[in-house]
Amino acid sequence: MRLRCPAQSLLTTLCTGLLLILQGCGGSGSSGGDSAVYGPGYFEPPFVSANSLLEQCTDQNPKKFIRAYLDENYLWPEQVQRRDALAYASAADYFKAILAPSNIDRFSFSSAIEEADARETGEAFDVGIHWVNAGSSAAPLWRVARVEPASPAAFSGIRRGDTLSGKVSTNLYSNTTPTLFYNFSYLRNGQLLQANLRPASIFEDPVGQGIVLNNNARTIGYLGFESHYGNAQDQLIESLQSMAQQGIEELVLDLRYNSGGYLYIASTLASMLTPLPVLQTLPEFIRLQPNAKLTASYQNAVLRLSPVVQYVGDSAVFTAGSMLPQLPIKRVYVLTTGATCSASESLINGLRGVGVTVHTIGDTTCGKPYGMSRQDNCGTAYYPIQFRGVNARGESDFADGFTPTCTVPDDLDHPRGDRQEAQLKAALTHMNTGSCPASNLIAGRSAATVQMSPHPSGTGYTPQQRQRPGMAILQPAH
Repeated sequence: MRLRCPAQSLLTTLCTGLLLILQGCGGSGSSGGDSAVYGPGYFEPPFVSANSLLEQCTDQNPKKFIRAYLDENYLWPEQVQRRDALAYASAADYFKAILAPSNIDRFSFSSAIEEADARETGEAFDVGIHWVNAGSSAAPLWRVARVEPASPAAFSGIRRGDTLSGKVSTNLYSNTTPTLFYNFSYLRNGQLLQANLRPASIFEDPVGQGIVLNNNARTIGYLGFESHYGNAQDQLIESLQSMAQQGIEELVLDLRYNSGGYLYIASTLASMLTPLPVLQTLPEFIRLQPNAKLTASYQNAVLRLSPVVQYVGDSAVFTAGSMLPQLPIKRVYVLTTGATCSASESLINGLRGVGVTVHTIGDTTCGKPYGMSRQDNCGTAYYPIQFRGVNARGESDFADGFTPTCTVPDDLDHPRGDRQEAQLKAALTHMNTGSCPASNLIAGRSAATVQMSPHPSGTGYTPQQRQRPGMAILQPAH
C-alpha cells in the first residue's frame, strides 16, 4: 500500500507517521490458539519484516506476510491466534482464522482488490436496493430501506418501505448473450407487485438531497449522508454551502445507514459544523492510538479540524486550501440505527470532543471506535484493525455503541426527510421541547437496525454479496 499525502495539508505529519508504520520491523508477540502444537505451518517469533515479504506471492510467503504484518500493525498483536497455515487454502482464510476472537475483533476483514476498489469508489454491479430486516433472525421481514438514484430499482419504481414477498430468484435469458435478471414479488399498501430487474453498473450516491424545513419559525436543514466514500466530500461541501446561503439555524444529519469510510471526510464535515472561534484553534478531531510497539510512530497521528479543505481524493472539485462553509448552529441532531458505524461514530465522538452538542435520535449505533488502513498483497486487500480513535477529550468508550438521546424506530412507512417520518419528527420535537416523544420509546436495539444488507440473505440471491462492513479508513490506497 502506498499512502498519498497532499502537497499542502495539515495531515502531512499523519501520513509520514503511517509511512513509518508500513516500513515496520520484525517483532515478537504472544498468540492464542494451538499453543501446544508445532510444525512448519506454525510461524514463530521473531518474525521477519512484513515489507520484506510484500508481493512475494509464492509458496507460504503470503501467509508469512500476514503473520508478520499483524505482529507489527494489528491493534491486538498479543491476541493473534496461533494456527497451522498449511491448513488454510488461501492467505485470506488464514488471515481470518488468526484474528483476535470475535469478542475482541468483529470488524477486520479482507476482500479481492477489485472488490475493495469498487467499495471505496461506491461502484457496484447491482440493482440498487438496500434491504433491511424489519423482523428478526428467526422470522425475517425484508423491506426496502433505500433505493439508489438512477439504478434499475429506481427506474422500475421500487421505493422505501416495499416489503419482499417470498424469495428472490435469478434467471438467465439468452438470445445471443446471457443476461441476468432478478425476479421477486413485493407488497405495497396491500397490493402484490412484481419486479424483474437487470443488474447494471451503478455508483452509489453518498449524499442525498438536502431539504430545508420550517419548524416553529426556525429554518431547519435535513441532509441524508449515506457513506464516507466516493465524492462524498465535494457533495457535503456543496450541500452545506447551499444550506448556509438559505440561513438554516439547525441541522438534522441522517446517518442511519452510514457504515463509515474515510476519516478525512468525517473530519471535513465536522469542520463545517464546528463554531468558527473553536475551529480557528485547529482543534484535534481524532487522535489515533495504535498498539504499544507503534506508539512512537503515531505521536503526530492526529486529524485536526480546519476552516479549509485539508485532504482531497481523485478529481476533487474543492481542492486543498479551499475555504469551507460554516453553519451558524450550536448543536447537531443525528439520526442513527445499528447500521450507523465507524467513521459515522467518529463524527459524533469528534464533535462532542470539541464541545459541539450532538443529540442522537433513533437506535444504538454499531460500536466501532477503531479504524484501519488498507494493505494490499498478492491480489487481496486486507483491513486489519490498527488503531483506536480518541477525541480531543480523550474519549473513545463507545464499543457498545452510542445510546440515543431519544430511542425511536426506523420508520419505513414514510420517506426519509418527510416531517412525519418518526425519527425526523422526534428530532423536530426535541428541538422545540427538549424532550423525547414518549410514544416512540422502545427498549434495546431493534433487529431492523442491525441486519441491513444490499441483498436479503436466504432469499434466493445467488451472486456473491458485496460487503460493506463498518469502516474507518484514513484515506484511499494508491
